[in-house]
Amino acid sequence: MDAKELKEIRKKLGLTQAALANLIDVGTRTVQAWEYNDQKVPKTVGEFLKHKLTENILDQKNKSVITMDVSNKDKLTLEEMAIFCLGYQDEYEKIPSVKLFIDFHRNQAKAELLEKHIILNGKKES
Repeated sequence: MDAKELKEIRKKLGLTQAALANLIDVGTRTVQAWEYNDQKVPKTVGEFLKHKLTENILDQKNKSVITMDVSNKDKLTLEEMAIFCLGYQDEYEKIPSVKLFIDFHRNQAKAELLEKHIILNGKKES
C-alpha cells in the first residue's frame, strides 16, 4: 500500500490521522510519516485497512437510518445519547467506526487481563 492509498482509505473510513494511530496503536507521527511517504506502510496495516474498508462498504449497503427526535430538547447529554443507542444496539454496533472502537477497546482489555494474569502467575512462582 502506498501513501496515497493509505490516506484515501483512512478518509473513506472517516478516521483522522490520530484516530487511525490510536486504532492500530502507533503514534500520530507514524501515520503522518506513512502518508507523506517518509516511511513505508507495513503490509499488515495495509491489509487491515483494506479489510476494514470492505467491511465498511458492505455495512453501508445494509445500513438503515435511525433518527432521534431532539426537537423538544435544548441540550442533549452524552448519557441520553448512550441510552438511545442501547435501544438500537445491533444497528449501532454495525457502524464501522463504532465497530473499530469496540474492537480496539476489547483488544486492549484482553491485553490488560493477560498482562495481569502473567504478573499474578509470576508472583505465585516466587
